[in-house]
Amino acid sequence: MATNLALISGVLTQRELRYTPKGTPFLEVVLVGKRPAGSLQVFFRGELTFYGKLAEGWAEGLEVGQAYQASGRLEYEQWEKDGVKGSRIRIVGDELFALEGAEVRQEEKGPVLYGAENRVLLSGNLTQAPELRQGKNQTPLAKASLAFTTWEPTTAQARTHYIELEAWRERAAPFSGLGKGAPVLVEGALKTEVWEDKELRTRRYKRVLEVQRLQRLGRIRWNSKAA
Repeated sequence: MATNLALISGVLTQRELRYTPKGTPFLEVVLVGKRPAGSLQVFFRGELTFYGKLAEGWAEGLEVGQAYQASGRLEYEQWEKDGVKGSRIRIVGDELFALEGAEVRQEEKGPVLYGAENRVLLSGNLTQAPELRQGKNQTPLAKASLAFTTWEPTTAQARTHYIELEAWRERAAPFSGLGKGAPVLVEGALKTEVWEDKELRTRRYKRVLEVQRLQRLGRIRWNSKAA
C-alpha cells in the first residue's frame, strides 16, 4: 500500500469521546500549534480521531492545555445530505504521547505550542497533469491532485483516497513535466482553506497539502518467473 503518515503536535483544546451505532468508542481531539516556516510561525489546527479501547482510556487522562504529539494517517471521505454533496480529509490517529518541556505560549485565544509539527508523508499517483501558473505577486504555483490507497481490514480490500496538492515558489518546479498517473512521494503540511459559498450561504472548508518536497518514483519490473 502507499506511504501514508501524518505527524501532528499541538496543545489540546478539545476532546470528546463518542460511540458509533455499533458501540465502537472513538475519541475526537483538537491540537493547535505554530509550525516554523522560514522566519515565520504558521498557525494550524489539527483534528484527529482515535478508535477503540485506547481511545476510551485516553479520554480519561487527556488534559486541555497540555501539549501532545500524535501520529496517524489521512483518509478521504464523501457523503450526501439533503441533496448536497460533501467531502473532507480527516486524520485517523494511531498513537498519542504527552510532550514534556514543550514551548507552550499563552496567546489571546489560548495556549499554543510553538515549533509544533505538522508533517504529512504520502506516496501515490497524480490524478491528472499538474497545473503550473503564477499565483499572488507572480509567484510560481503548482496545483495537482494525488490518489493514494489504504488497506481496509474489515472489507479485505484496498480503498482509494484523494487530496489536493499545492506547491509555491521553487517547490513548484519539480511538478513540471509530470503527467497523469505519475507515481510520486510528497512531503508537506496540511492547511485549511476557508471560503464563503454564496449559493448555499454557508462557510466552506477544504484541506490541502502544501508540498515542501516531491520525489518522482520509478516502477520496478516484476519477474513473474521468480514468484
